[in-house]
Amino acid sequence: MSKDLPRISVIIPSYNKADYIGATIKSIIDQKYPNLEVIIQDGGSKDGTVEIIKKFAKKYPIITWISKKDNGQVDAINTGLRKASGLIVTYINADDVYKKGALFEVGSYFLKHPKTLWLTGFGDIIDNKGKINHQLITEYKNILLRVNSLQILLMVNYITQAATFLSKRAYLKFGSFTGTRKYVMEYEMWLKLGSVKMPAVLKNELASFRLTKDNISATAFKELLSIDNNIAREFTNNSLILILHRLHNLLRIGIVSLSKVT
Repeated sequence: MSKDLPRISVIIPSYNKADYIGATIKSIIDQKYPNLEVIIQDGGSKDGTVEIIKKFAKKYPIITWISKKDNGQVDAINTGLRKASGLIVTYINADDVYKKGALFEVGSYFLKHPKTLWLTGFGDIIDNKGKINHQLITEYKNILLRVNSLQILLMVNYITQAATFLSKRAYLKFGSFTGTRKYVMEYEMWLKLGSVKMPAVLKNELASFRLTKDNISATAFKELLSIDNNIAREFTNNSLILILHRLHNLLRIGIVSLSKVT
């Protein structure tokens, strides 16, 4: 069956991620998925990231890469996705990692269910040393993922980006990811897709999201949630859902403020 598995294209946007990008690339290579391409879009890193990329690319021809100034993370992601040749596409940030066997699970599901628009799985949160962190948040999101309804998604973005994969036709139909020079607002894509069909859910952990004191998810948390509120309003005018969405985000701000991010 392995020779029939659909091609997966993994995009890695990166900028000055020398401390982590090696682990990210290794987590992809170690999948040993037989029909894979890795496209690295680096924004002109100056910290040794490029040297790490070159080392892997020399050894693994499935990797193509470029390093030059771009218009930020969302530009890097969409540029990479436009290059992608896979029937399944995704991106993973240059500090996140895949769990063992994740790509085989994804490819096997798409092989058996070729009309799948998109799918997601469970994920966890790790710190700068790879230690699992914020387990209560993870458990809460996983409970919501098991329910997996558009109404809940409008109140809570419970989907782990690194554990989410799109069919190429879904990306082509629903357009590019949106955001600013600093942020990718994948939540808008999830709601676009979810308004048509909610994702298939694989019941295993597929990826780890790395949260450190230096990444955007930690440093700009309040700003990101403000944008998140605006996105929800684009997809519903239900006052109760919007109130619950805002209350939930205020709770998340409180939890992060009380947590020590390492």
